[in-house]
Amino acid sequence: MKPRPSIYIPELESFIDSTLVYKPNSVFSEMEIYAKEKNIPIVTAATGAVLSHLLSLLKPNQVLELGTGLGYSTLWMAAGSPGTQFVTVDRHEAQAALLDEYAKKMGIWEQIHVKRVTASVMEYLEEQTEEWKNSDLFFVDCDKITYLDIFRILWRSANPGASFLFDNMLWHGRVLHPDPKKPSDLAVMALWDEVKSQVSHYTLYPVGDGLLFFQKDKK
Repeated sequence: MKPRPSIYIPELESFIDSTLVYKPNSVFSEMEIYAKEKNIPIVTAATGAVLSHLLSLLKPNQVLELGTGLGYSTLWMAAGSPGTQFVTVDRHEAQAALLDEYAKKMGIWEQIHVKRVTASVMEYLEEQTEEWKNSDLFFVDCDKITYLDIFRILWRSANPGASFLFDNMLWHGRVLHPDPKKPSDLAVMALWDEVKSQVSHYTLYPVGDGLLFFQKDKK
């Protein structure tokens, strides 16, 4: 059988994000332009659409998001499940506050339920366990060096049946040839090893930089 060529060819991903992804609000495109201008990392539009779709199916009561950015992912998730309560944590207050402004531009500010927390992710997890431990879904998109520690804290305290999403699990393709001198490379590979040893089954969505989904088994 003739080998199947990879879909990862030049310009295809940008074409998908700009032309093939349905965006429920034009403000998402505005946020993408701003993020590019200010060099703020956000998920791709395709990743946002997958997040929105998953939330529309799971309909969690509460989501804990670690890494707000400018609220791009938060608003994609809220579009998929507007009745969900979101707690989103980031240490950069001024940047994260843009979420509020963009939600108002979208006309959904009064319909969504978002609590922004300005704090270090690790400090928040350690000090506010009672606030987050009953979340139904955890979305992690922050400092990759902390990924393994975050997984262990969440996995230990989360309720059975809770869902998890980790972004950047392909780590710009460096999972193929991780550099042992780069702490971020080692951290992503260590998380892969931990997930494979602890999680009964998982799904990698090959959108953006790799979106990993799994759930904690129900007892």
